[in-house]
Parts: sequence; structure tokens; C-alpha cells
Amino acid sequence: MQKNKINLIFVLIICILVTAACGFEKIQTKKTKDIDFTVVAESEIPVEVQQIINERKEKEFKVTYSDSLYTYVIIGYGKQKYEGYSIRVKEMYETENAIYVKTEFNGPKEYTGNETDTYPYIVIKIEYSDKNVIFSE
Repeated sequence: MQKNKINLIFVLIICILVTAACGFEKIQTKKTKDIDFTVVAESEIPVEVQQIINERKEKEFKVTYSDSLYTYVIIGYGKQKYEGYSIRVKEMYETENAIYVKTEFNGPKEYTGNETDTYPYIVIKIEYSDKNVIFSE
């Protein structure tokens, strides 16, 4: 009976190790190529993406959304008290198993003193990809 328990524990440990190993993949950081992208104009943002923005706009967020043709990288900087913020894509590239994106958030060039709630965000469109998107600072 004791031998059966030991065998059962051994089999369970092997199953746990095999299952856990399947969930880990080393993320490669070496750039394989730059990615062509388009910053989507507000009037051209798909309805589904606009819904994501409206649901999350109060706080900072970084998400992706894909349809059959494109992957949209959506970055919002939360509620701000003034107008005039700008967001720039500093870097966007692909590695063996991920896409890296780095943006720069800049404050207004000039504060007017008039407080107006704004919700700065950027929508970046790339060809469809099932790779993970890594948001770097």
C-alpha cells in the first residue's frame, strides 16, 4: 500500500511539472524588425475600439484589440485637467515572439489656466498579429 502511495505522488509531481512547463515561454527582446503602423484618426476608430476607450478612459490603460485584419494597440493616459497633451510613438518593433511598443506622453506646450477635462489616448493600427504586445516605458 505504501508503494502505491509513493507511485501516485510521483505521478502527480510529474504531471504538475509537465503542466507548469507548458505555461512558460521566454519572451525574446532582440528586435527582428521594425513594424509598420498607423496612428488612427479619431474619425476612423472602429466602434469596438471606441467602446474600449470609453469604458477605460478615466484611468491609464494599455490594451490591444484585434479583428480579422488588424491589431489595434490602445494606450490611454487617464483624465487630465487641461487640453493640449500629445502622444508620440517612440518605438515599435517585433521580436521572435512579441511586439514592443514605447510611447511618449507630453504635457501641453502652454497652460491657459482654463481647466477642461480631457482624456488623451492613442490608437495604433498594425497588421493582424497574435503575438503578445509588451508596453515598455
